[in-house]
Amino acid sequence: MVNATMDTIKKRRSITNFLSKQIDDKKLNSILEAGRWAPSWANKQPWKFIVVSDETIRSMVSRIVPSVFGYAIRTAPLFIAVCVNPDLDPYHYVEEGAAATQNMALAAHSLGLGTIWMGTFSLKDERDSNEKKIKGILKIPKKWRLISVLPVGYPKFQGHKTRKELEDIVNWNYFSERNDLKPRQEIEYKEPRKKSMTPSSSLPY
Repeated sequence: MVNATMDTIKKRRSITNFLSKQIDDKKLNSILEAGRWAPSWANKQPWKFIVVSDETIRSMVSRIVPSVFGYAIRTAPLFIAVCVNPDLDPYHYVEEGAAATQNMALAAHSLGLGTIWMGTFSLKDERDSNEKKIKGILKIPKKWRLISVLPVGYPKFQGHKTRKELEDIVNWNYFSERNDLKPRQEIEYKEPRKKSMTPSSSLPY
């Protein structure tokens, strides 16, 4: 039996070139709904999603980001900017914006659309960062942070990707640098030997 959720997760690809075909409102609303239902601490939902279809604005943003992302923005009929308000959750707002982005990327794939995740968040919030520049174009208030930009459209080409094997990335019960452990195989733990108390090893007064 095929699990539809796992199938979507495994088949999603980063798309850099899109067809000129427009996205109908029903599909777009489904994508935005997926973002709306992302998890957040204490259900704070600290996000806003800006749907940008204006060609002039897309062109301005495309000139700021690296070329591969710029081309995706120019060819996609729209992109979604994921903004979060740190005041609503100062400790987890980055993860919450990322969760919303992932939800929308997966929803888009399930609807026959493609996306490419553009991380725009500037850790040090530098004045000349891409985040600051795009915030200026989209008129995002200073206190809000821009986590990502997600071009959405019909893929012109399908992407390809591989993943590491589970045994290369999964540990059981505790961390290990070793990559030769099979699932559920654990490193034997040995109790440290206790030193016998002798005159030479006794504690000083």
